Amino acid sequence: MSARPGGAAPADWADAATFRELLELARRFLSGELARFPGWGAAELDDESDALRPALLRAAAAGLLPVASQPGEPFAPGHDGHDWGRRAFVGGFVAPEALQGFRDAARAHGLDLLAAAPGEPAPPRWVPAGLRDGVPFLVLGPEARAQELEIFEEAAGPAARQALEPCPFLWLLDPLWGRRDALPAALEALPGPGDLAAPGGPPK
Repeated sequence: MSARPGGAAPADWADAATFRELLELARRFLSGELARFPGWGAAELDDESDALRPALLRAAAAGLLPVASQPGEPFAPGHDGHDWGRRAFVGGFVAPEALQGFRDAARAHGLDLLAAAPGEPAPPRWVPAGLRDGVPFLVLGPEARAQELEIFEEAAGPAARQALEPCPFLWLLDPLWGRRDALPAALEALPGPGDLAAPGGPPK
C-alpha cells in the first residue's frame, strides 16, 4: 500500500491509488463501514445480495474487487404472474496473481469462469443470468471490463482506473439455474488473505 501520513488508509474512493487500497475500500463497503461504491446508487448492498456478504468479503480478501453479484433463484411465478429465475454469479476485477485461485475454486465447485486479461480479447460469450418467461432480462457480457473502468474513473478518479488497468476482469457463475450454495462455497474456499503484490510490481 502506498505511504500516507501516519500510515492512514484511504478515506474514500477518490483517495485510492493502488489496487490493494481499492480492495480495502470494497471490504469497508461490504462491512457497512463505507456508504458509497462506484456505480452503485445505494449506501449498502441490496437485500438479495446480503446473503452473499460473507462470501464477497472472503473474495475481496482473496484479491477480487466485486462490482456485481446475485444469488441463485429457482424459477417460480413472481408478483406479476410471470416465471422468473436467476443463476448465481459474481463479477469484478481480480489481482493477476489471484486469478488461478479463482479458477481452481470454480473447477472444484462446478462453476464457470470467464476472464479477460488486459490486452486480450474478451470472451465472446454473452451469458444470461436472469430469465423472465424464458427471455433474458440480465446478461453477463464481454463489455463489462471497459464499462467498469469508465465507471471507476468517473466516480473515483484516474488513479483508480490506473490501479485497475493491469487487472483481469472475471465472471464467476453457476451453470445451474436457481442453485444457491455453490457460489458462496467456492468463494469461501478461496485462499486466505496474503501479501498481494501490486499488479506489475512488488507488494506495496
